[in-house]
Amino acid sequence: MASLGFSVLLLAGCSSGASPEPTATQSSAPPAELTAADGRDYAACADGNCEVLLGGPAEIGLSGTAGLRKLLVQALDGEGIHFETQGDGTSSGSLSLNCISKFYENGGGSSCSTGEQSAPQPVDGVVAMQVAGLREGTAVLRIVSGAPGPPPASLVPRIPAFEVPKPPFGG
Repeated sequence: MASLGFSVLLLAGCSSGASPEPTATQSSAPPAELTAADGRDYAACADGNCEVLLGGPAEIGLSGTAGLRKLLVQALDGEGIHFETQGDGTSSGSLSLNCISKFYENGGGSSCSTGEQSAPQPVDGVVAMQVAGLREGTAVLRIVSGAPGPPPASLVPRIPAFEVPKPPFGG
């Protein structure tokens, strides 16, 4: 995963010796609280589609699509969540804000953007997870699943075909 660096340019103004005019101060309102469609009801994820609020480790049951039966959120930090999936196999990983991880039969992958990502669309045989919001030890986790079954052919790993060489004539 690539990290992006941001630069800040500070501009200093020059004064002519006169005292500056007072400026209006903006009151900084506290950031809005994160909300999720299903609140903290992790059972809403049993069908493979939910949006839940995480405040720490959690065990979330899933539908079995793409072989995933359980998601164990192990920790949250300023970047996103750290998790383990259980089902046909076990794997672990991290998911950052503005990234989507997709899991499917015999594979998976992640994509990230520099801006806010829209919700993933359901795809048969695929479970997609997204950290849709993150603030001060709280995260909004969105899970989107398509119908059970095999994923689209474009996601199925190709098995290379090998041709057996034919013997030369007369040999």
